[in-house]
Amino acid sequence: MDINFCFLLLFGIFNEIVQVSGIAPKGHPKEMKTKSVEKNLIRMLLNRYEQFGVIGRPVNDSKIKVDVRYGLQLFQILDLDENKQILRTNCWSMYKWTDSLLRWNESDYGNIRTVRIFPSQIWTPDIKLYNFADERLREHRDARVVVSSNGEMLWVPQALFKSTCEVEITYFPFDTQICMLEFGSWTYDKTQMDILWWIPDSPPIEEMPYLDFSDYVPSNEWRTDGEKEREVHHVNRTIQIRSVKKHRRRSQTVGNEVITREYPVLRYLVRLRRNPSFYVFMLVIPCVLLSSLTLVVFWLPPESPAKMMLGMNIFVAFFVLLLLLAESTPSAVKNFPLIGVYFCLNMIMITLSTFLATLVIHLYFRGDRNGSVPYILRRIIIEGIGRLTLVRQRIPLPDMKKPIRPAVIKPPKRIQIPNMSPDKLTKNEETCCQNERVRHFAGGTFQQCNMVGSRPLYGEEHLGGAASNWFAPNDRRSVSRYPSQFDSYAIATPINDILPIPGYLGQAARKSSVNGPDNTVNQNESPSATSPSTTLEHDVRELKKYVKMLVNRQKETARKSLVAMEWRTLAIVLDRLFFFIYITTIMIAVVVSVPRSTEPEVPPAFRDD
Repeated sequence: MDINFCFLLLFGIFNEIVQVSGIAPKGHPKEMKTKSVEKNLIRMLLNRYEQFGVIGRPVNDSKIKVDVRYGLQLFQILDLDENKQILRTNCWSMYKWTDSLLRWNESDYGNIRTVRIFPSQIWTPDIKLYNFADERLREHRDARVVVSSNGEMLWVPQALFKSTCEVEITYFPFDTQICMLEFGSWTYDKTQMDILWWIPDSPPIEEMPYLDFSDYVPSNEWRTDGEKEREVHHVNRTIQIRSVKKHRRRSQTVGNEVITREYPVLRYLVRLRRNPSFYVFMLVIPCVLLSSLTLVVFWLPPESPAKMMLGMNIFVAFFVLLLLLAESTPSAVKNFPLIGVYFCLNMIMITLSTFLATLVIHLYFRGDRNGSVPYILRRIIIEGIGRLTLVRQRIPLPDMKKPIRPAVIKPPKRIQIPNMSPDKLTKNEETCCQNERVRHFAGGTFQQCNMVGSRPLYGEEHLGGAASNWFAPNDRRSVSRYPSQFDSYAIATPINDILPIPGYLGQAARKSSVNGPDNTVNQNESPSATSPSTTLEHDVRELKKYVKMLVNRQKETARKSLVAMEWRTLAIVLDRLFFFIYITTIMIAVVVSVPRSTEPEVPPAFRDD
């Protein structure tokens, strides 16, 4: 019994010696002779935390508030979704506070100044992103907290934030957006925890109410102010927007009492300017080219079918651009982008120009079917607007303002017929006179035979217009002359193609004088009884009748041509007027679309108290 007791006692002493000397038993890995001082320090700190708990604030007195300095370093802008109005950023959040439970004497632990502890094992401030728009519950990646011997805590976790950002696309694609990232405590009010601006380690030691762009990776779509002042100290920054500190008020009902608490928040502001290169080539330049092409529609002649076809093709092209714009901009916004308004305005103007082109074409081919142009339209459009648009000067229409001068027609010479009996007029003389008349009419003019007499050959009727140059009454009368541009219509057709020659008229007259009304031969008067003077007078009367008919026909043709020309002039003036209205409207739209200031105003919610 004693021997067994001694054996067990010696075995226990041997095991203690082996453990102290670091000699591992057979089959076990060799252990270190000395334990890590850092591990001992961490174990000591965590044991202290387990004793006092990690739930409460790290203060000795509950009336003392914890000051937490917070900084935000923007690493990269991932995306700004205009449709969902969500900004995705890659940021580094920087926390700094003091924990009185995590202090130690450096000399007792091998002069160790800092240790790293998991944030789940100690108290950390519950600073959250207020305008959070992510379906994930956690926004930070796991990162250890750096603990200093004096109790200062430094925590820099990485985070992918999805925050709401109100997008203003009035001047798209030359727009500038101001987005806000609002951070604050979720449960502690200002009496328990205060959030202060981050203080960089580099001198001068001052608060930094700006986003940190020291490690920023530039974006291809958006440009920021901070990247221009990356090397500038935050004290001397002038371009970047200064962030603000606010206090959010929340009311809570405790029993019958309403308690209002204020929670400090930090609002970091970032200004984003869009890089418009892609949209300039995809939307702006095609829009300018189509607008220029629209001007060509008004210069096409109304009788051209391309006038209508080109307008419809431009309308379809603008509609395609509007669809591309709808894909790039949010569907629910306060203000529609001006470039979209410009597209719609062009589509409206093209639609109106198509209707007006139809009206112009209708007026152009109206002719004289429905009468002449009304006096008011002629005075206002043709005479007024036509001269302003330089159309009236190129189309020679009669000027109604000038009085029409009457053309005085000289009386023709009287043809004297010799007083001789019909039987004394030789057959050669009669034939000569008839041949002379035929020859002169074949040349397009009428002249009298050189015969001597005292009796006039013409009747008392007179002709107006171009015919009055051939035949005139015995007395002097005035005839209103038609506009000179239509004088060419007066005798546009050779007279031989319309009128029978006088010889034929003479034969017809002699035949009609011989035959009675019933086509019977007059027994009281023989064919030889008709004198040459009577035959000539009858021929002239017949000729006057046919010439008057010809002149009336030419006058009617000229009148119709004048009416048609007036309607065409009216159509051309309206087309030119619509052109000037279109170009004026487009110029005004362009001036209004250009932003008056490239820098948008900071919203009141983003300004400091």
